[in-house]
Amino acid sequence: MKTLVVKDLTSRIGKFDLGPVDLSIEKGEIVGLIGPSGCGKTLLLRSIAGLHETLSGTVEINGQDVTFLEPHLRGLAFVFQDNALFPHMDTHDNIAFPLTVMKDKEANEKVSRRADELDGLSDYLDRWPKELPAGMKKLTAFARETVKKFNIIMLDEPFERLDKKIRTELRLMIKRLLIALGESVLIVLNDPEDAMAVADRVYVMYDGAIVQHGPPTEIYEDPASHFVMELFSSMGVNRVGDASFRPQDVQLDEEGEEFSPEHCGPFDSRRILCSGKLRGENVTVLLPLECKDLDSVFISITRSFSL
Repeated sequence: MKTLVVKDLTSRIGKFDLGPVDLSIEKGEIVGLIGPSGCGKTLLLRSIAGLHETLSGTVEINGQDVTFLEPHLRGLAFVFQDNALFPHMDTHDNIAFPLTVMKDKEANEKVSRRADELDGLSDYLDRWPKELPAGMKKLTAFARETVKKFNIIMLDEPFERLDKKIRTELRLMIKRLLIALGESVLIVLNDPEDAMAVADRVYVMYDGAIVQHGPPTEIYEDPASHFVMELFSSMGVNRVGDASFRPQDVQLDEEGEEFSPEHCGPFDSRRILCSGKLRGENVTVLLPLECKDLDSVFISITRSFSL
């Protein structure tokens, strides 16, 4: 059964038009929305949640048409990008807030249990939001929304504005908890690495429209356009003639084309990132570490996209 079905949804904010958008999420599936800033990801999320007026289309949750229901009647756990923590409440009371409103007698037990499931959060239950590290603020907001009953979890860019170490740790922690919860998830992402690590399936957005959807690994392997290819390459793309390719889409090949490295730097313990000339064009390629002192190598492009 599908937890969420969105059909022909359109919305508008200022002069920006969203849609029409079709989207669905299976029970227990983690689905990502990915695209550049300003493409409409957050607007789509808020429109589905009922936080922004839709112009047309329908939203169904667990088979029920909720298009015109108030947000609090849709059974959503919504984690905002800015966390939206209450500054006058400590971590415990922030997490307990939805349970307190419902006069849940097991509120304290549920808060403690959820905090224990989020590694390290239990140590911060008596802290005010202003005293929390960035990662703990995210976990507090996540705990507050998931400690109650819900139909679907919605997260708006939960990994933004975090340094790489905290981002990686938080990503793994949230993915582990999402799998344990077994609930449906719609998550807004900007980084393809986040999509690869967290999502079962992604919808790629551009200028208010869905341009491709599917498992992130399949989209990486077979992008539908140059835009999608570039989006799923954190190191950018190269353009040579009428084709483009990613720096990692090359391999050493004695029968391939000559590449002359000009500037190389370490990428990881086994590879170097080199700029140089290929067919007379400036390109950047990812090569094995043993190539660092060579004046030229022969390479072949393993995957390219025609412009």
